[in-house]
Amino acid sequence: MLDRTIPPKFKEIETIDFPWTERHMLQNKVPLYLLNIGHQPIIALELIFKSGSCYELHPGAAYFTAAMLLEGTATKHTQAIAQIIDYYGATISTCVQRDFCTISLSTLAKHLDPLLDLLVELLLTPSFPEKPLQLLKNVKTQAIQMADKKNNQVAYKRFCTALFTAAHPYGSHLTVQDVAHIQRDHLCHHYAQTFFNDCTAFVSGQVTPVALQRIKASLAHLSVKSGLPVDPIPSGNLPEKIDLADGSHLQSAIVIGKKLLVKQEADFLPMVVVNTLLGGYFGSRLMRNIREDKGYTYGIYSNMVALLQAGYLTISTEVAQEVTKQTIQEIYKEIEILQHEPVTEEALQNVKNYLLGHFLTTINDPFSIMQKFQTAYLHGLDQSYYVAFYHQVRNITPLEVRNLAQKYLSLDSFTEVVVR
Repeated sequence: MLDRTIPPKFKEIETIDFPWTERHMLQNKVPLYLLNIGHQPIIALELIFKSGSCYELHPGAAYFTAAMLLEGTATKHTQAIAQIIDYYGATISTCVQRDFCTISLSTLAKHLDPLLDLLVELLLTPSFPEKPLQLLKNVKTQAIQMADKKNNQVAYKRFCTALFTAAHPYGSHLTVQDVAHIQRDHLCHHYAQTFFNDCTAFVSGQVTPVALQRIKASLAHLSVKSGLPVDPIPSGNLPEKIDLADGSHLQSAIVIGKKLLVKQEADFLPMVVVNTLLGGYFGSRLMRNIREDKGYTYGIYSNMVALLQAGYLTISTEVAQEVTKQTIQEIYKEIEILQHEPVTEEALQNVKNYLLGHFLTTINDPFSIMQKFQTAYLHGLDQSYYVAFYHQVRNITPLEVRNLAQKYLSLDSFTEVVVR
């Protein structure tokens, strides 16, 4: 019988190695990346376009154009589309972010043909019917109204606006007024001018040669275009301290952060270690101080966000209003300690073990491995990025951590937003 009082033996992670994709080129010059591995007969196909909200002329056009693909085609209405997807036990979904729009299909390999036919029909002959559009607008309006009642959502939106300005796509947010103004013509224009920009296909799972040829033949019908430039990121924005209060909440939402690095910059990966030590996991310094020692919050985290044109760091939490000031002071205190006191070897080793161990949990199936490839590819990187990740994490020293904190985490460089 297993003796559960004896912990398993510790084994140091000596290397990180996982399969990479094969590159194919379709007749219409769309690159297709294939990862043909897995034990289950499942195929995932993702099409990613450089047509996120950064590229829309009308606020909300990118989101509604993608969402409305599932609401009707030239020959099928909403219910017919949903019935086909349900009948085959498949999923087709859309996701719009700042830089990219993603269309995803996941299906059993044996049902690939009818689902591919449906996907191509959705992409090539959307009808953007008025009634489903109005229903979708109503749902989105309610979602925005609900989000605007939550302190943490309001604080994060205000933080992004302070960092990038409301005039830039990275700093603007969809409003109820934007949703009310969106029209079917805006969707048709976004679809015609922007939707297929810089299309790339990603296929993973058990993909037979026959299935691959079928996918290639289907996607060859797409009419792709080159991407459009994005407005330059505003420079020289001075850090702000913003305090918004309406007296209707018991808690304060705090977001503190600054512009930081994009993935291609040399210090991005070392700063991942610094961020994790500060507030990037449950054993972080911020969590230990503000949650465990002070009892001010249930959770506090720092996060590095990497977009195509910019990156930024956020530290966010929610606390009782009466300890707002003390919480902010403790956050800055922990940053100052990072800048002036070298982290102990034991604490740094714990972070290294966490980062490498967590990474291994994210490459245990073909679909998660493909996500890693996409992350690198879309930011102009390759597999050497993950080789560098392993070596940067393994070899970073306490002195390097301190130097990076001094270089990038100057206290007067932070923007601070409090909503209470």
